[in-house]
Amino acid sequence: ADRPADRPTALQPSIADRGRKPDIRPVPADREAWHLMGADRALRMAAADRETGLSKKEAKQRLENNGPNIFANQPPRSKAAMLFGQVANLPTALLGSAAVLSVATGGLLDAGVILAVVGLNAAIGYATESKADRIINSLKTLVRPKARVLRGGKERMVPAEDIVLGDILALNPGDLVPADARLIQSSGLRIDESSLTGESLPVKKTHATLRRKNAPLAERRNMAYMGTLVTAGSGRAVVTAAGADTEVGRLGAMLSATESPIPPIERDLARTGDQLVRLWGGVCGVVFALGLLRGSSPLHMLRMAVSLAAAAVPEGLPAAATTTFALGTSGMRKRKVLIRRLQAVETLGAVQTVCFDKTGTITKNKMTVLNVYAGLRSYEVENNRIATEKSEAGLEIPLMMKVAALCSEVKVKRDADDKLNLLGSATEQALINLAMANGVDVKPLRKGHRLLHVSRRSDKRAVMRTVHQTEGDGCFAAVKGRPSDLLEICSSHLVDGELRPLTDADRKRIQTENNALARRSLRMLGLAYGNALDQNAAQADENLVWLGLVGMADPVREGVSDLIRVFHNAGIETVMITGDQYNTARAVALELGLAGNAELNIVDARELEEMTSEKLRDRVRGVHVFSRVTPGHKLKIVQALQSVGKVVAMTGDGVNDGPALKAADVGVAMGGAGADVAREVADVVLEEDNLESLIRAVSEGRTTHDNIKKSVHFFLSTNFSEIMVMLAAMAGGMGEPLNAMQLLWINLISDIFPGLALSMEAPEPSVLDRPPRDPERPLFNQKDWARMTAESGVISAASLGVYGYGLARYGMGAASRSMAFQTLTISQLLHSLTCRSPRHGKHHGKRLKPNPWLGWALGGSLAFQAFTFFSPSLRSLLGLTRLGLADLGLVAAASLGSMAVNEGLKTGGKGRRSALCETGRTDAVQRGTQEAAAFVPSGKT
Repeated sequence: ADRPADRPTALQPSIADRGRKPDIRPVPADREAWHLMGADRALRMAAADRETGLSKKEAKQRLENNGPNIFANQPPRSKAAMLFGQVANLPTALLGSAAVLSVATGGLLDAGVILAVVGLNAAIGYATESKADRIINSLKTLVRPKARVLRGGKERMVPAEDIVLGDILALNPGDLVPADARLIQSSGLRIDESSLTGESLPVKKTHATLRRKNAPLAERRNMAYMGTLVTAGSGRAVVTAAGADTEVGRLGAMLSATESPIPPIERDLARTGDQLVRLWGGVCGVVFALGLLRGSSPLHMLRMAVSLAAAAVPEGLPAAATTTFALGTSGMRKRKVLIRRLQAVETLGAVQTVCFDKTGTITKNKMTVLNVYAGLRSYEVENNRIATEKSEAGLEIPLMMKVAALCSEVKVKRDADDKLNLLGSATEQALINLAMANGVDVKPLRKGHRLLHVSRRSDKRAVMRTVHQTEGDGCFAAVKGRPSDLLEICSSHLVDGELRPLTDADRKRIQTENNALARRSLRMLGLAYGNALDQNAAQADENLVWLGLVGMADPVREGVSDLIRVFHNAGIETVMITGDQYNTARAVALELGLAGNAELNIVDARELEEMTSEKLRDRVRGVHVFSRVTPGHKLKIVQALQSVGKVVAMTGDGVNDGPALKAADVGVAMGGAGADVAREVADVVLEEDNLESLIRAVSEGRTTHDNIKKSVHFFLSTNFSEIMVMLAAMAGGMGEPLNAMQLLWINLISDIFPGLALSMEAPEPSVLDRPPRDPERPLFNQKDWARMTAESGVISAASLGVYGYGLARYGMGAASRSMAFQTLTISQLLHSLTCRSPRHGKHHGKRLKPNPWLGWALGGSLAFQAFTFFSPSLRSLLGLTRLGLADLGLVAAASLGSMAVNEGLKTGGKGRRSALCETGRTDAVQRGTQEAAAFVPSGKT
């Protein structure tokens, strides 16, 4: 079916009725599309006059009736929404509930600590995200574009928002098309539509009527679309859609209807929170019941149960998670990577598939000459410099550079910083850059060769000729065009500076070279020149001298091939999505090694169009390239990958990438040359368009997830030990080893600072040597829970053992409680060292990098704990008493012993050899370690 935006959206009055108010009504759905109409019919439908355009009065009336030529941008996040987002999570809800219960039972100190932590978390998160939004807004362009239209028979410059249906646009090189329009006149017109369609080369336009009903957007050659750039030629077009009715407006509507997925870490923490609520709620209920059965008062046991609940809730978890996100955000910011949403740092670590938009992301979206064939020799071109030996230097290459600079409509200007700016088609800009890099000063050359005549390419002969005045009365003809067409009109060629006849054998040799370079997906152009005594002779198709071939392409960015290998070694699939043709997409994919060792699998838009959602879901696995796609296709591809359980990152830079960027688990936008829409909806913005930083972000994301898991592991294993001590002692008739104030102190000292320090761990060795985690798996599996339970049991056993010794020696009272309290607190603090890694440590696997933050946190917490020995007032508050040296020695031995036992529980070294062996990827990972090391920083940012 035809795209609705290409159908007439209103019936305008006939030209004879111009004085009356336009009668604008919806058009039936079966109305033919604008690109299928003839130019005259399109003018009638838009009630426009080819020669005079609209009058000022009528344009004003239509503007009042239909509104300005704008559409709503993505609404910015409000400050209230950003602040609410920091506290709208399960851990914060649990902490809030514990704070309310603490206040209800008199625990004002604990409630104050809890609320302070919640406030700190919200402040950190809000500050980080609001700063990201300010930076994004600073990247936006502040230019209000204007457009040239025909009003009352004269061309006038008007603001783009004042363009209305029926306006006649005058299109010239460098113009941004201000609205969707049907071409009614064209001369060599080419428009860069890469921001909308993803096609890298400018599109040759025509005002002729098209016949194919289902022609995709990129093939509607008689239409010009809002936001695209005129690169060459000229034309006129009648506006057929403005504002929200344009293709860009349709993308905005698609964007608004697209929902961003929930980050995996939020799902993980929510699942873990649900498990903890059920577990700890039951345990606290059992403790309350046991106390009542043993004769304690209900109020006393309620206070004890609430204290246990507060101890069970990890106050430091939101702070640790936020700090970990903020650290990752700060580290990436230093590498010109802007994280707009804190959780996106961690989500990057879970990415299983990266979808790369080709144009402007994998490639530079800038045509560059890569090969020159002159004098029957082939020369590689690097950074626009032709690699020639002095012995090979003849007249042909200098003359080629002269022709490249003269046979061009590119405007060469200098800005305020004396930097050259080129304005014109991408192909001609590539030739100008080549000429300048090889010694041609374009402005003086053009000044000394005044332009007399331009003959543009035609459908019959794809050759452009410019004729220039030389010294005296002579003329110089500079010619470029399709090699086969240009060879037909050349009679001689230059070889080693000598003029030779162009034989059939020479033509065949040149054509063979042309075909070989074209198979590398290079765009080929031939260059020639002619000398004549006067202008008329120079225009004739005779006596032209063939100079050579230039092959150009939109080159792949440096380092992307290596980046693809690193992604593969990290177990991440790579998919390229492009608006380019099948052959171009295939050549780039092969150059990148996108399929690895597998056979390249490409799906073209025509095949994609025929697929149902179910068929696409079955087909999407194993596809490496999607070619000739539309913005809607990109969105479908991302959603299909997500439907089969993949965590998807999408990269892009154009308006056409917006919906897919928003729908992806992680949207990555180009910040340098990207569109505002892409930056606004993305989670990650690469300010310098450097894709290499993406693998660093993945490493940072995996480290972030590891560190959050380490912090949660520490919180749960230590908090659960408090519950186990209380439950076991009360069930065994040993009384209450800890009072409510002691529980609050342990929670305050052991939870927050060591947990925060664990969130600052450096990346573990070979963080990219394992496949991405399964997002459907919970944060902790059964083995993790078993290990945490065992560790809690060890800490609890040490504390209960010392408590039992105290009961035997001193009886039930302050002394035995003091011994249990000191043992449990110190054991928990030392346990932070064990939680640094589940695999590596002092006696297992590779040595970990030092974590000075943990040293400071542990030292500071132990120093605070020492006050409970020496401060009488603090001992009185906590219900403690002084301990003798023998008792302190037992406390130290039990605490160190629990740490040693838990360190021995690790599955390090040989036993972990590891998840890599289970995946069968060990060899591949080992091969990729060196390449990964080049992209991943050696220490924690």
